[in-house]
Amino acid sequence: MRFLCLHGAGTSGEIFEIQAGGITYALEKKGHTFTFINGRVQTEGEPEIKDVFDGPFYSHYPRDTRPGDNLRLAIEYVQQIIATEGPFDGVMGFSQGCALASAMILQHAEQHPSAAPLFKLAVFICGASPFDAAGMELIEPTTQKYPITIPTTHIVGKQDPLYPHSMRLYGVCDPAQAEFYDHGSRHLVPFDVKNTEAMIAAVEGSIRRVLMGGN
Repeated sequence: MRFLCLHGAGTSGEIFEIQAGGITYALEKKGHTFTFINGRVQTEGEPEIKDVFDGPFYSHYPRDTRPGDNLRLAIEYVQQIIATEGPFDGVMGFSQGCALASAMILQHAEQHPSAAPLFKLAVFICGASPFDAAGMELIEPTTQKYPITIPTTHIVGKQDPLYPHSMRLYGVCDPAQAEFYDHGSRHLVPFDVKNTEAMIAAVEGSIRRVLMGGN
């Protein structure tokens, strides 16, 4: 499967490729591919990132505020990349990249209710909360009708300041189609063998759902 990869705020596609290397290395050996792109807005790097990596750094839209129309611009930017470099079977995001990916999935489903989903599966790592189409309000979890019904993988960290947001994102996805793994750490992708193997297994669980016709 081909995955489009959306990094977190204040980082870059290259940095996300390094962060997710433990997951992608094993999956690439099984024939899956990963395309890492930069966000549309050049920004200041996250403090813990710029101490380790050189810039430039990017975000998909300004952070720490409601994105508003910047969400639309971010979606259009990624849609152009999909048109030229796609199609992609899945999407993998970290933090803000998860919020953008989920917004794209939801918008596509709303605008094209009878069409195939934008992606067959989504991998959300330390996900930020998704916004509505206007980029002004957070989408609330519901048990009546889950907005995201494709297979999803949720990798979260109990000590992550964004843990409540990751759980909010989990709450808008159909739990019957979801794989869930808590690595117990902070806002990062752990590199130790135990966690890496568990994260890979979670992603492979979602891939199996797709191959078995879950969506």
